[in-house]
Amino acid sequence: MWPSCLPLLQNPKAMPNKKVLLVFRKAHKGNYSIEKVYHAVYRCLKEDTKSILEYKELTLRRTYDFFQFIRCFFGSLVSKTHIVHITGGCNYMVMAFPFKKRVLTIHDLYHYQQLKGLKGIIYNLFFYRLPIRFSHKIVAVSNETKNQLLRYFNHVNDKITVIHNPLTVPEKEIKTRERIFSKERPVQVLQIGNKPLKNYRRFIEATKSLNLHYHFVHSKTEAIQALIAQHDIHERSNVYSNLGEEQLYGLYHKTDVLYFASEAEGFGLPVIEAQAFGIPVITSKLAPLKNIGTGALFVNPLNISEIKNAFENLYEPGFIKRKIAEGKENSRRYILKKTSNNYSHLYKNL
Repeated sequence: MWPSCLPLLQNPKAMPNKKVLLVFRKAHKGNYSIEKVYHAVYRCLKEDTKSILEYKELTLRRTYDFFQFIRCFFGSLVSKTHIVHITGGCNYMVMAFPFKKRVLTIHDLYHYQQLKGLKGIIYNLFFYRLPIRFSHKIVAVSNETKNQLLRYFNHVNDKITVIHNPLTVPEKEIKTRERIFSKERPVQVLQIGNKPLKNYRRFIEATKSLNLHYHFVHSKTEAIQALIAQHDIHERSNVYSNLGEEQLYGLYHKTDVLYFASEAEGFGLPVIEAQAFGIPVITSKLAPLKNIGTGALFVNPLNISEIKNAFENLYEPGFIKRKIAEGKENSRRYILKKTSNNYSHLYKNL
């Protein structure tokens, strides 16, 4: 049975002033950062019983859900929903609600910059150009994403607002322990993400001579398995795929350091998650990571020597203890309630 926008209809006399529908992309195993953020925001918004807003959600069944698009397009003719928020990864759904106030979250412009040829033209039209044009408000998850939007779409400045992603890990799941680094004991290193821009090739090249044990979290494992074989590090490597949240939290607790020196990011949620667990973080000195990752060890992601030096700095106990404390304090800036309030304010003012 296909989910429909039509069941969102209710008696308007019994309704609050505004109804808000959050639209989620089809979930993909191992690729759930958008869902993690917005499901947490959605739950937080729903808990505010005094709000003049009422919230509903719709999750697509397919990556390109043509049937749901048609249902929502015609459903919007009669639906009492006032505001529709496309939360990312299904930007084309903006055009499925022609008679509503439309909010679109842009997480990054990686595909806009990378896809070429006919595929790139079609993708950019339906995931960027048309959705951006027909949105009333655009949420950028970082100042860097906003700056990139203005670089390519300089006419949308008045539409854009920046709302940072929050830390969504429940407090009861955050378990910290003391990290002691010794050259006699392998350092347990966590690396997350299988896209090439996650920069794991240089990471391996920079650190394969060090006493490390690798923990790779990749939704697609072919590329990392090939690199592990190429560099003969299979005896000190673990590869995980399609982890649930509790399993990921377990890795944060188990490992000693997070490597997240990406070549580009829209936000970089694992940075603040790891910091909340008391893990030192090695990340890029590029925006937005250099801005959201206060307390991290920053490197040029293209410089193998800098990456290696950052790992060697882990053996300076006073320095690392200070970085861990700074990271924990930094993670406390990204409060879920604060982010939810920012979205509530955005909806109320549409």
